[in-house]
Amino acid sequence: MKKVVKIIKTEGLLRSLNITVDKDDYARKYNSSLDSYTTSSNIPGFRKGKAPRNVIVTKYGKNIHADTLGFLINNSLTEVLTEKDLNPASPHQINIIQEGSSALDLQYNVEFEIYPEFILNNIDEITIDEPDVNISTDDVMGVISNIQKQHIKWDEKTDESSEGDKVIIDYEALIDSIPNNELSRDNFTFIIGDEIKGDESTVNLFKLFYKHCTNKKRDSKISFDFQMPSTYLDTKIAGKKITYKIKIKQIFLGIIPKLNRDFYAKLGLANSSDNEFRESVKEQMKIELNKRIKHNMIASINDKLLLENTFDIPKYLQDDEVKNIRKQYEGMMREVDDKTAIELDAIASKRVRLNIIYRKIAETNEITATDQDALTYVSQSNDPNKEEILSKLREDNNVANQIKHKIIEDGIINLLLSRCKKSKVKMQFNEIVD
Repeated sequence: MKKVVKIIKTEGLLRSLNITVDKDDYARKYNSSLDSYTTSSNIPGFRKGKAPRNVIVTKYGKNIHADTLGFLINNSLTEVLTEKDLNPASPHQINIIQEGSSALDLQYNVEFEIYPEFILNNIDEITIDEPDVNISTDDVMGVISNIQKQHIKWDEKTDESSEGDKVIIDYEALIDSIPNNELSRDNFTFIIGDEIKGDESTVNLFKLFYKHCTNKKRDSKISFDFQMPSTYLDTKIAGKKITYKIKIKQIFLGIIPKLNRDFYAKLGLANSSDNEFRESVKEQMKIELNKRIKHNMIASINDKLLLENTFDIPKYLQDDEVKNIRKQYEGMMREVDDKTAIELDAIASKRVRLNIIYRKIAETNEITATDQDALTYVSQSNDPNKEEILSKLREDNNVANQIKHKIIEDGIINLLLSRCKKSKVKMQFNEIVD
C-alpha cells in the first residue's frame, strides 16, 4: 500500500501520526468492494448479481465508501505500526482529515500510547530467600487440633460464658449518641478468646468484645466505649469515640470431637488408624506448604523486578487499572476518599508495571501459547468441569485468551523460579502457613 507517514507528536509514551494513503489504493479497494456488492446483489428487476454498477453505486455507494475507508485505515495503520516498530498500549484515536476517493488521497491522524522501551535487568542476578521447612509432629498435631475445632458440636448453655464459648450478640454502635447502622450488627457470632486477625480497629474491638462478654449470662446487656483508630479507612469515623450497646442472645459450649475412626470417616478417611490419619494430614500440609512457599517466592521476585526495572507507564493502562480497582473497592460498599484514592493509584501503578515487565519477559524468552496449548492445558487438568470449559473454549475467544494468558503467566513464573538465585532460610511451618 502506497502511503506517506509523518510523525506529529512524540511526548513521553504518546505518539501522534499523520498518514496519507494514495488515491490509487482507494480506487482499487473501492472497485473490488463494488464488484463484491454487485455479485451478491439481489435487486428487483435484475437477475441476481447482474445489476448495473451505477444501480449498485446508487443503492450501496455509502456502504462501499465506508467499507473502503475502514479497510484502508486498518491496513495502513497495521503496516505503519510494523514498519515503525510501535507497540500500542492504548486504543487508537483516529481523526479523518480528508476522506479518500478516486481523485483524492485518504488522510488521517492517529494518536495512541506505546509500551515503554527498557532493558530488562538480568533475572539471573535476582536473589531471594527460599524457606527450608520441616513439618514437625507438633505442627501436625496443631493442624489436627484446628480440624477438630472446625467440627466442634455446640450445645447451648444457660450459665455464665467463659473462654472458648461461642456467643451470639446483637450490638448497636452510636457516634455522638446517634445510631450508626453501618457499624451495628444483629446475630453477630464469635468465639471468646479466638485468635484475632485484621487491622488495628478489628483486633482492638474484638478484644473488648471478649472482655465484656466473658462471665455473662444470656440476655445480659453491656455497654462500652471504643476509640476508633485514626488509621481507620473511613475518614468520617476515624478517630471518633463509638459507644457499643450489646445484648447477649445465646451462649454455646463447644464439645471437641475425639480422634477415632468415626471422626476419620466423617472426613472421608474411613477405616484409617490414628497413624494413617496423621500421615494423611501431613501430606496435605506438605501440599499447602509448597503452594505457600512458591507464592511467597514469586512475591519476593516481583518486588525485586519492580525495584530494579524503572520506566514510565502508559496513562491509559494506569487509568483503566484504577477504574477496575475502584469498582472492586466500591463493590465492597467502601467509600473512596482522597487518602484511599492515593493508595488505590499506587496499587494500580504496581500492577501495571508488573504486567509490563512480565510482557517483556515473555517477549524476550519467546514464551507463547497457542489455541492447541489451551486445549491441552484444560484436557490435562483435574478440573471436574473441564468438559464444560473445553466446550466454552472452542466457542468463545475470550475464554481461550484467558487460558492462554494463564499458560504464559505460568511459563514466566517457572522461568523466574528456575533462573533466580535462592538462599535457603530455616523457617517454621506456622511462619509460612498461617
